[in-house]
Order: sequence, then structure tokens, then C-alpha cells
Amino acid sequence: MKKILSLIVLTNLFFVSCSSDGDQGPQGPPGEDGVNIVGQAFEVTDVDFNAPDYSIFAEIPANIEVLPSDSVLVYWLEDVDDDGNDIWSLIPQTIYFDDGQFQYTYNHTDFDVNIFLQGNIDLATLGDRYAQDQVFKVVILPVDYAAEANLDISSFQNLKKTIDIKESNFTTKAYK
Repeated sequence: MKKILSLIVLTNLFFVSCSSDGDQGPQGPPGEDGVNIVGQAFEVTDVDFNAPDYSIFAEIPANIEVLPSDSVLVYWLEDVDDDGNDIWSLIPQTIYFDDGQFQYTYNHTDFDVNIFLQGNIDLATLGDRYAQDQVFKVVILPVDYAAEANLDISSFQNLKKTIDIKESNFTTKAYK
């Protein structure tokens, strides 16, 4: 019984000592400004892939900050349907021919995106359809979006809706 009484007294003493009465402490230092977690994008137009590198470096616009934790996605304007709707494909994207294949692919830094062709065929034989006047959209996703398991990045149209990017938000950079 003594042990139970001692336990009750100690418990009450604990709760009394946790009271919120008393003077408020000094205000803490101000926090840092918030980080923009909205996806950002820009369009790269008039891209010509020519020998010897079959590559272009697209500078990321100065108003777009790319953090090391961000994901950078690139979409290729593959076609336009009969109703005039753009058909975008996430790259890397492989195109197959009877005699081989090639791929649109990319890599990036925090300042630019290198979009290039690679394949096991002679890239000089691709012709205008695949090597001239190409259009790409580059989307920078903050880690908050990129970590979402239900985020469908394979469809540019769905991604655009999810991260609320409108066509009017795209900065266009021509490379001719």
C-alpha cells in the first residue's frame, strides 16, 4: 500500500511540475524565408542535333532555382494528333528501326540540361523528322513532389495538372 501511495504522490508531483504557468521566454530568432515547392518548367525549341556531338546544352533560366534534391524531367514533343493536341514523351525515349535504334536522352547540372542522341545506327541518317526542329519541355520537381508514390511522371498532361503548371508559365528558349 505504501508503494502505491508513494507512486500516486510522485505522479501528482510530476503533473504539478509540468504546469504551463510562469513567464514566457524570449522570442526566438526569425525563421528563413519559405522555399518555393511548386514545380517549374521551361521549353526548349528549334533544337537541331548535328554532327559530331548530336547534343545541345539548354541553360536553365536564371529565375528557376534547381536544388540538389530536385528531380529534372525532360519531355520530347513526339507528335501532334489529328485534333492538334501535342503528344509528349518522357525521355529517355528509344526509337527503333529495322537496322538499329537511337535514343533521346539527357543529363543535367543545376545550371543546364544536356539533351543528346545516342544509338547503334549512324545518327547522320536520321533526317529532319528526328534530328531537326525538335521541341522539349524541361520540368523541375521539388523533392516533395518527386517523393510522392502516386505521382505519374510518364504523362506530361497528368504531371502538368498535378503540379499546376500552365502553358503560360513556360519560358521558351530557342536554340537556332
